[in-house]
Amino acid sequence: MTTAVMKFSALGDIAMALPFLRALENAPCIISSPIGKEFLQDEFSDFIVMENKSLSAHLKIIRDIRRRNFEDLIDLQGNDRSRFISICSGATIHNGYDPKRGRYSELAKKIKERAKQRLKFIPTPRDYIVFNTGSSAKWASKRPPAWKWKEFAEKVNERFGLPIKLTGSAEEIPYVSALANELPENVEIVAGQTSLTELKALLKGAFLTVSTDSAAMHISAVEGTPTVGIFGATSWQAIGYVPWGVALYDRTFYPDGIPPKRSRTEALNYYNHIDLTEGLDALKDYLI
Repeated sequence: MTTAVMKFSALGDIAMALPFLRALENAPCIISSPIGKEFLQDEFSDFIVMENKSLSAHLKIIRDIRRRNFEDLIDLQGNDRSRFISICSGATIHNGYDPKRGRYSELAKKIKERAKQRLKFIPTPRDYIVFNTGSSAKWASKRPPAWKWKEFAEKVNERFGLPIKLTGSAEEIPYVSALANELPENVEIVAGQTSLTELKALLKGAFLTVSTDSAAMHISAVEGTPTVGIFGATSWQAIGYVPWGVALYDRTFYPDGIPPKRSRTEALNYYNHIDLTEGLDALKDYLI
């Protein structure tokens, strides 16, 4: 019998679960989505994949889980769907986090503490900096204007003088390419040119990442790269899980320092007064 860990959700949420998964003493079976398998398959080999959210897919994944006779199932998702699958699994259920009870199971708490202890910062060579400028067209509100990215590029060039790689999905190539025309000559577009595992390696090898609120930001942080998250339309409390991650927001737009309760899709002037120097200074002990 083996342990299974269930985590679906968006790529950024799966990335944040990486330290937990790595802290398990024995390699688990991971119950996830196709994108979860694609992202994790360079580190784990045992997967049960839920192809979609249809009833037939739910029944199939329950059947596949029951056939494996897992002793323990850790539910890192914590929603109604995952609770239903867990109840039907035949395994001993451990809540990664139980929103209703507001606490972790004892097993998950021990693994989480082990994961926290194992999170370490290891300096990388001063080879390149990553700017993850993109987010989907649906979330254009997360994109600072081109002039702001130009300002960010000037700041890092002045301080570090390193090449900048622009990441993003294949769908974001037109946006990233147009943005690159506004930036200095030391910029290389790698958007749409990496698999998820290649993106993980690229972010891990970066000296610094400056990113919108996105999966790439979370991947960079959990891979031990100094990471500056640029926030405006979404809550900036999401990056405080590592000391080498810092969130910047416009203190003029949000003078009370309180993030929006709900993510905002309207494109407003969220970013005009953000100063990247503030983030670089906060991470100075890691930018060595």
